[in-house]
This record gives sequence, structure tokens and C-alpha cells, in this order.
Amino acid sequence: MQRLVINAAIAAGLDVIGDRWSLLILRDVFLGRRTFNTLQQHTGAGRATLTRRLNQLIANDVLYRRAYSTNRFEYQFTNKGLALFDTSLLAWQWETEWAKDAAEPTLPPALQHTPCAKPLNPVAICRHCLAAIRHTDITWRHATSALDAQFTAIKSANRQRRIKVNKLAGRDSALAHIADLIGDRWTLLILIASLFGIRQHDDYVRQLGIATNILAERLKMLTENNVLVKQPYQSHPLRYLYQLTDKGLSLLPFLMAVRQWAADWSAPGSASELTHTPCGHQLVVDVVCSGCRQKPRQANIRFG
Repeated sequence: MQRLVINAAIAAGLDVIGDRWSLLILRDVFLGRRTFNTLQQHTGAGRATLTRRLNQLIANDVLYRRAYSTNRFEYQFTNKGLALFDTSLLAWQWETEWAKDAAEPTLPPALQHTPCAKPLNPVAICRHCLAAIRHTDITWRHATSALDAQFTAIKSANRQRRIKVNKLAGRDSALAHIADLIGDRWTLLILIASLFGIRQHDDYVRQLGIATNILAERLKMLTENNVLVKQPYQSHPLRYLYQLTDKGLSLLPFLMAVRQWAADWSAPGSASELTHTPCGHQLVVDVVCSGCRQKPRQANIRFG
């Protein structure tokens, strides 16, 4: 059975950054918080947890540690880490659109793209035809025959148990909502399974190898957060179909940008397994400003 490389690429990317603490660290470094104590203050991570995540990001060439005075260090992005700016913009957009009540004042309410002097609304597009990416326009080769292997690829690369952390007083919860969704292994798998067209409880169990009590808990959380909606399709016994809402579907550009980053930096050649059906080319994702269609760069972004 051929493994579908789309999931190998997503797995490679999420194995590096798809952890709640790692996502919050990346958020803070992009916001200019670069010392250990500052990162601990804003993420709320314990010292041992923060040390482990920083070491992992350094080992994966996303961050490096720079001495700025005697025995004082700060964490900076490598070129590989800077390439995650696209995904950070999409995470910011998703959070500001779908988690307004959860966002803290430290999350910029608006971004200005200085080259065009317009508000920045990042859009994930196909590099070939420049059309915005939609879930209905992506074809996975061998999607049916290789579905089991697809999920195996993600499960094997994300063995670490994800633990959801309650909001702590004095901690920054900006981007915490999306971090909770993709930083939890089972929630992430359910979301990707849903994008593949899985709808029924028994199919989630079969494809993911998930315990029924864990599945029930995650499905309840996703429906309560309006990421999935359940609809009865059988009355005796009562059974439900689970459909992604607009909120859930809007996570696709972020996941595709993570996949593209992984394909560019960790899994060369994986892009060939996805086709953008409107133009027929293999899917290569770029993130651009909706106003001027230029690629946003950190130096050209202002908070406003």
C-alpha cells in the first residue's frame, strides 16, 4: 500500500511545531519576546517544559540561541524558522476571525501591509493559477486505497501525549485556541479525518484507532466549539454524522501552509501528491496579501 505523502509532510511539520507549547513559543518570538524568562512569563510553561521545547526547536533548526551579553541569551529564528511567518499570519487571521472572545489585547487586532498601505488579510493561494485554496479543489492521489497509511504517518510522528492546559491568570492566551486544536494529537487527527471525508463515529474509530471514550470527548469539544456540527442520520439507534463547519473548514489554509513549509524544509518531493484541480497542477501553496498579492514579510508588517 502506497503511503500518501501529504500526511507524511503534515506529520513532519507538526512533529516540529504541532505542540501547544511550541506554537506559543513561536508566537512570542514573532512578537519580539526572546528571552527565556519572557517566554516563560507569556506562555505559562514550566521551566522544564519550556527548556525541552526550546531545545527541540533548536535541534530542528527553527530557532538558535544568541548571546547578547555575558551569560545572557535570547532565541532567534533561523531561515527555516522565519519561513513559518506565513503559518503564523494564517493562525493570527483564524484566531481573530473565530476566537474573538478568547483573544487577549496582546494579539494585534489588525495588521498593516506597508507596501500597499492596506490592512493585511493573508490568503493561501495556488502558486500556478493564483486562486485561493479551497478544500473542494484539492485532490489527494490514492486517497481511498492509502487512507490507513495516511493516518498512520501522522500518528507515528506525533506520539507525544498532548495535554490541554487551562488558562492561567497573568498568562497570554493569544493564539491559544488554535494551539489547543492542532496541539492535541487526537483533535488534530479528527480534523484531518474530517477533511478527508470521514463523517461517522465508527469510521473515526476504524481509521484513527482511537478509543471510543476519547473520541466522544473530542467530538463533544469540537461540536461545542462549533468546529464540527452533528446531524442525525439514523433514529433506531440514534446515530450522527459529523460535518466540518465554516470555522472548521477555515483551518485548511493553515494546515496546507504547514504542509508546504514541511515540504520545502523537511520532506522534499511531497508536494507532488496533491493536485489543485482547477488548474491541474501539483499543489504548491503561497501566502499573499489579499490587497497587493505580494508575499508578506515580517519587516513589512505593522500592528495597527
